[in-house]
Amino acid sequence: MVDASLAFTPVTVFLVALLAAAILYRWGRAIAPPPTPVGHKMEMYTGGEAPKAQEVRPSYGFFHVALFYTVLHVAALILVTAPTGVSGFLVAIYFGAIALAVAALSWR
Repeated sequence: MVDASLAFTPVTVFLVALLAAAILYRWGRAIAPPPTPVGHKMEMYTGGEAPKAQEVRPSYGFFHVALFYTVLHVAALILVTAPTGVSGFLVAIYFGAIALAVAALSWR
């Protein structure tokens, strides 16, 4: 009889999951219809759809919003997970640096 602690080690669970994924992959490949690459399916990055005419040029304005969001959420994560005590001073220094980064991002 196999010991239960040996059966549920991370390596064993990973190998079982890998085997299950391989079986599902082979089964899906066997039941899928053969591909027919014609028309727009031959073009890159369209997924088989006709490409639309672009009406608005994309800008990098959203990049600043995403970076701002990321900086603030990393700061919140540091605040929540920071230990209390002497390292509180280091957290305050970190938040000062975050405040400077946010000011630089929001400055036009």
